[in-house]
Amino acid sequence: MLTKAQAKEFLQTLQTLPADKLAEVFDYLAFLRDHYAKRAPVDVSDAWSEEDINVLVAASLSHAENAV
Repeated sequence: MLTKAQAKEFLQTLQTLPADKLAEVFDYLAFLRDHYAKRAPVDVSDAWSEEDINVLVAASLSHAENAV
């Protein structure tokens, strides 16, 4: 993960580059992202899994205990 100091230094360095070199940097970053970035698949299903039901039951029981 990029720290704030690293991000600041990175942006300052980018500001010193000519437009054609910025385009190269962008292309390289896109390459790195496409080949190495970890992306968790997004579950867009609306079906309830066993885990979903267990989480709901646990949250409901916790809420009921705290409400008394």
